[in-house]
Amino acid sequence: MMTICTFNARTLASEASIEDLMVQARKIRYDVIGLTETRRHRPLNATFDTGEELFLGTCDSRGVGGVGVLVNTNLAMNIDSFEQLTTRIGRLRLRRCGSMPALTVFVACAPTSSYDEDEIEAFYMDLEKFYREDHTFYKVIVGDFNAKIGPRRTPEELHIGTHGLQWNEQGERLSEFIMTTRTIHGNSQFQKPTSLRWTWESPGGEYHNEIDHIIVNRRYCLTDVGVVPKFYTGSDHRLLRARFFFSRKGEKAAKYKKRSPKPTINWDLFTTLAGFWEDTVVDNIDEEYEPLIQHLRDSAKKAEGLRTTKRRLSHETLELIRQRGAARAAGNYQLTSELARRCREAIKEDLKERRAAVLAEAAEAGRSIRNTRRDFANRKTKMTALRRPDGTITSSRRVMEKVIYDFYSDLFDSHVHLPPCHLREDEYVIPSVLPSEVRHAIKSVKNRTAPSPDRIRPEHLKSLPTAIVNTLAGLFTRYLSECKVPNQWKTRGGMHESSGMADRYPAASWNSNAIS
Repeated sequence: MMTICTFNARTLASEASIEDLMVQARKIRYDVIGLTETRRHRPLNATFDTGEELFLGTCDSRGVGGVGVLVNTNLAMNIDSFEQLTTRIGRLRLRRCGSMPALTVFVACAPTSSYDEDEIEAFYMDLEKFYREDHTFYKVIVGDFNAKIGPRRTPEELHIGTHGLQWNEQGERLSEFIMTTRTIHGNSQFQKPTSLRWTWESPGGEYHNEIDHIIVNRRYCLTDVGVVPKFYTGSDHRLLRARFFFSRKGEKAAKYKKRSPKPTINWDLFTTLAGFWEDTVVDNIDEEYEPLIQHLRDSAKKAEGLRTTKRRLSHETLELIRQRGAARAAGNYQLTSELARRCREAIKEDLKERRAAVLAEAAEAGRSIRNTRRDFANRKTKMTALRRPDGTITSSRRVMEKVIYDFYSDLFDSHVHLPPCHLREDEYVIPSVLPSEVRHAIKSVKNRTAPSPDRIRPEHLKSLPTAIVNTLAGLFTRYLSECKVPNQWKTRGGMHESSGMADRYPAASWNSNAIS
């Protein structure tokens, strides 16, 4: 359990105000307190005898702003850094230690409504930029936003809870920021009496507003948000405290993503969509090539659909498995043993029938029996050990990946210097690349190979309509005659390699170093 607080101190420029803060902080339970309105002209980083660490940033030239943090003794060893990014935004980074995951806490102090709209917008743009640049799994934003957020008004406002006081224009802007960054507004998630919700009091105590807020990027780790009335240093703000439960197990579980089913492509639809291409001649070959690639990508995306996975086990077998579980739960061990035997036989028979049906379907369609048998298995075997070049054996996956990477990098790296290719200057005319050559080159490429960086697979190229093949032939002819290639071809894996054209013509013709 971790407690993170936010407090507008109004000033921490003097030793007396800092001492008052420390006296009050030692009376409450906290781990981190985000501090706003320090109004200091010099930064401060101090470690107290009791182990707490205090970071205070500076204000602007007008004496406004300044943010900081107070970190309790138990977390002082976890501190990685504190940076004052602007006079209104600070960032505390806590590193991973034991069961405590890495955490980033942003402390913010927004301009009031009396400031220009441009300055308010600049603040939120800076905060969003810093938030997106930070890739820590757990992130918390605390501070004085001078914004009032009430309860959720529409079903679409899922980032806002169902509790709160009232809204204002600044609250609308804060809500927009929360929705854009896909974070959660903590204050409105918990029902509290009004006396434990407001964070600011007007002089004389006539008006009360909830303008300090706590925002988090993971809803499940937030357990409570409320003010601490007994914390008082003379400021017109009250300390707002949130309780979190951060765990590395939760981080690992959230990062795990279930593998989505492989998409299937309607090739007839892809051919039709790809045929809606209008040839245009552009002086810049990159500007001419990129729209074609994007058109093929879009066509392939629109032709994709989710592959329906057929059941490997019959409904009767699944019912037997259910009965086996019920019998075991009831304590009938004799029936459980009998059902377990019947389940094993039924599963074996179902897999045998399903495998035969899949192979027969592949044979009728003319597909590879070997690949079909491999696809039928719902698992893949993993390499458990690998011999290094020096003869030793390793079972570390990271080391094995490095050995394999080095081997294939050396295997496919070109160690032969290709001399420059100079075209004949006796008015020799390079013959045009024929569409039939392009089609033949495409057909010679094997299926099921990895796509190139432009994400165009050989299967896509083999389904291209005649109009696109003619366009490719024209493009290849132009590149040969002008001795230029698109920038994408200067790295391995462009469509010229996927289509097989790099093998049909001399390699120097496609080498960016050779064409000069």
